[in-house]
Order: sequence, then structure tokens, then C-alpha cells
Amino acid sequence: MRADFMMMSSQRQEGFTLLEVIIALMISGFALAAMLGSLEAGLAGGSRAQRDLYAISLARSQLAGVLSTLSLRPGSQSYDLEGHYHSDVEIRQIADAATKDGGDRIGLFSVSVQIHQDGTGRSVTLTGRAVRPSVQE
Repeated sequence: MRADFMMMSSQRQEGFTLLEVIIALMISGFALAAMLGSLEAGLAGGSRAQRDLYAISLARSQLAGVLSTLSLRPGSQSYDLEGHYHSDVEIRQIADAATKDGGDRIGLFSVSVQIHQDGTGRSVTLTGRAVRPSVQE
């Protein structure tokens, strides 16, 4: 019996069967497909985040520009910006009051800047307030 066992073990070859190789390839294929899907989703999310950051940067720049002016007039304006971005600026006078010395009136203005890009439903809105000479209508 010992001779039969020795003969069987010497005839057995080392290595993998075809079925084991096919199963290993299928498992690695599924893992690779999952990783590529995650990579694609990550790249799409990264580009979306980059567009959002650019829109926020444009909105901050526009808001700072409007708030740096010496006088504000209520109304709204639209601008076409680079890269298919559009800006809507709305200025509203919230309140006005007389100064202590009885001179010119001062007003509180609310400034809203909305940036949106063509083809996307996403937009960024920033608001700010400023005190400037009141608008007499």
C-alpha cells in the first residue's frame, strides 16, 4: 500500500487546474471593474468640485467688486463671464436713515450675486451688505 501511495504522489503534478485559473480570473475581473467604476466616479466628482470652486471664486470676485464701489443704486444686472458662466447681480436698499448732523441720508444695501453655468442646474449665490449714501428717488 505504501508503494501505491508513493507511486500516486510521484505522478501528481504541481500547479493549478484550468478551473482554478478561470475562477481566479473572474474574481480579479470583478475587482478590476469595481475599481474602474470608483475611479470614474471620483474623477467626475473632482471635475464637478473644480467647477463649483471656480463659480464660488467668480461670485466672490463679483461681490467684492460691487461692495467696493462708493455708491450703490438698487436694481439688477446680468453679465456673461468667461467659461460659459453667467452672473446676476441684485442690489436692494433695505433701509435708510438720517445722519446725526442732519446731512445726507445713509442707506443699508443688500447685494446678491448668483453665478450659474450653461447646461448645469447648479448655481452659487453669495450675499453681502453695505452702508452707502442713500438713493433719493
